Amino acid sequence: MFKVFNQYFPHRLLILLVSESLLILLIWGGVTFQFGAWDVMTFSSLLIRAIAATAICQLCLYYADGYDLRSLRSRGEVFFRLLQALGAATLLLAVSLLFLPDSGTNKRVVEIAIVASAGVLLVWRLAVDGVSRAYGASERILLVGSADGIRKLAREVKRRPDLPIDVVGIIAEKDQSEEAVEGLRPLGLLPCLETIIEQTRPDLVILGLRERRQVLPTNMLLRKRMQGLRIEEASTLYQKITGKIPVESISPSSLIFSDGFKQSWFRTAYSRLISIVGAMVGLIVFSPIMVLVSILIKLDSKGPVLYGQVRVGKNGEPFEILKFRTMVVEAESSGPVWAQKKDPRITRVGRVIRKLRIDEMPQFLNLLAGHMKFVGPRPERPHFVKELAEQIPYYDLRHTVRPGLTGWAQVKFAYAASIGDTKEKLEYDLFYIKNASFWLDMLILFRTVKIVLFGSGAR
Repeated sequence: MFKVFNQYFPHRLLILLVSESLLILLIWGGVTFQFGAWDVMTFSSLLIRAIAATAICQLCLYYADGYDLRSLRSRGEVFFRLLQALGAATLLLAVSLLFLPDSGTNKRVVEIAIVASAGVLLVWRLAVDGVSRAYGASERILLVGSADGIRKLAREVKRRPDLPIDVVGIIAEKDQSEEAVEGLRPLGLLPCLETIIEQTRPDLVILGLRERRQVLPTNMLLRKRMQGLRIEEASTLYQKITGKIPVESISPSSLIFSDGFKQSWFRTAYSRLISIVGAMVGLIVFSPIMVLVSILIKLDSKGPVLYGQVRVGKNGEPFEILKFRTMVVEAESSGPVWAQKKDPRITRVGRVIRKLRIDEMPQFLNLLAGHMKFVGPRPERPHFVKELAEQIPYYDLRHTVRPGLTGWAQVKFAYAASIGDTKEKLEYDLFYIKNASFWLDMLILFRTVKIVLFGSGAR
């Protein structure tokens, strides 16, 4: 596995990304060289066109979930995703020929290159998958403890079959029957930890104990650590696998002394600059869509087009957020309530624009005003903030940064419809605050575009 933004990804994903980029580049370069119009091309222009075509193909593969290894469970699914992605790439490249008629690339080049790419990538995917299954080395992990953190971690590991993780078993603290969870093999009790480590020879030991004082064999673990055995807390691996910080199994000291949570004047400055420039560009580019949505809202139901609502911003300061109205007028005449997945208060147009996140577009004005930035935790209403802060640990920590138009929780999770959903979204928000960076922001914006275009991407 390799780690990006403090998250684990399978090595197979990196191999596919790099190798397929090179394969597509070679195919397009070779086909263009063979069938392109050399009278209008130089070698540098050929290379630029091949790189551009490769980028388009890879972009389409990403948006078709061609690199979501968790969802690619059969050869037929791989074949379908490749056809879907390269079909979209064909359309984009054909459109580009209309605007670049003298580029040296012609219809024949596009057709041959796409067919060749489909065949080569399919064979390559099957070969990589076969080699990975036959010879791919899994990381052997030993779970130690009886706390809820271990149970949650075990569930998340089962949800990530794409990761090369092999859980060799679990060691209980006191009662071995406690650990008959998630189908994991109980190997014994904590006093037998050293013997079990020597027998199973794990690559990584994960600790999730309820109480460490006087029960943790510190000297033995220290000796094993000096011999090269990796040892981590359950919450650390949980973060790397899920992109969340588990609020119920962490302590204040683990947040205080952990890496991350960096804030600097440079980050504040570039975030503000991106917010201003991006909001102005967004208002200009999306103005036709916003006008169309405004008309549809007026035709669909009575009431105003825009809806203002008080939200809690940085340091707990309230501000009014702007959204396209998606509910009937006086939807909350009896008081604030949670939005449901099939909420009867949502209008027909509102249901569509919520799914595509178009209802958030008026918040470009909030970005210009400085209430929000492009990426950050979504702001919540004061009524719910008070209620949630009383029920969910560390909830107020999300107000230490400026709220965002989109965020890590938004691209990883759908609308929150309960306290449990909100707690899970908070776990994503805390992970973002801890690991915030320019490149993580770019990844979130990239995924947000996918959700807006296809109405998918977050569960």
